Amino acid sequence: MPTLEALGARLNRRLAREAPGLGEELRMEGFTTAVLAEFPHGGELVRLLNFGHPGPYLVSGGHVRGLDAGVPNLPLGMSGFGQEVSPHEEFAFPPGSSLLFVTDGVTESRDPQGVFFDPVRGLEGMSCASAKAAVNGLLTRVDAWTGGISTDDRAVLAVAH
Repeated sequence: MPTLEALGARLNRRLAREAPGLGEELRMEGFTTAVLAEFPHGGELVRLLNFGHPGPYLVSGGHVRGLDAGVPNLPLGMSGFGQEVSPHEEFAFPPGSSLLFVTDGVTESRDPQGVFFDPVRGLEGMSCASAKAAVNGLLTRVDAWTGGISTDDRAVLAVAH
């Protein structure tokens, strides 16, 4: 089984091979942000490798913590800048908690005064009985923050433990 680092390097190589066949605009914008995650069997941790994407949020016991990369990688497809893939990081993932992976359509949602939604503050006190409850709870809170107005696509993936 490949490591997260090997998988990230492979994805970078694949995007680099495809780049010459893209038009100029796509070649300049032809990168992808991503978070690779691994949940070791029987463990209470998650391994994360971030490629320029918003980090996930750990919701546990009504508390929220952003799992931001200490040393983030460039987005996938930008390996031509010579950066080596940094090592993955490990975080506790206790039973009864949920991890929420979000796109910038969530973190860049704004209230009527233009203030960004902060998932750490916005999700405080939320209970996550299931992955579905975590996603629904997050989207409900974002909609309340924005007054139901969205200018960007939002994607959320929840993993409950």
